[in-house]
Amino acid sequence: MGKRPTPKKRRAKSDGNRHQATYERKQLLKLRNRMNSPYGVPAEPKDKAGKALKGITRIKA
Repeated sequence: MGKRPTPKKRRAKSDGNRHQATYERKQLLKLRNRMNSPYGVPAEPKDKAGKALKGITRIKA
């Protein structure tokens, strides 16, 4: 007869939530720091109207 496996400790349900919250907090801090950096380049405005016109391939009469 084989040996029984050693019982493992149960992980808390909130462990995954805490992990996700920590990741999100780090990302927010990183983005905020990048936004406030004097070396940050201002983002170019997106030309949505031009993109929409380019997407039209045929016009129904």
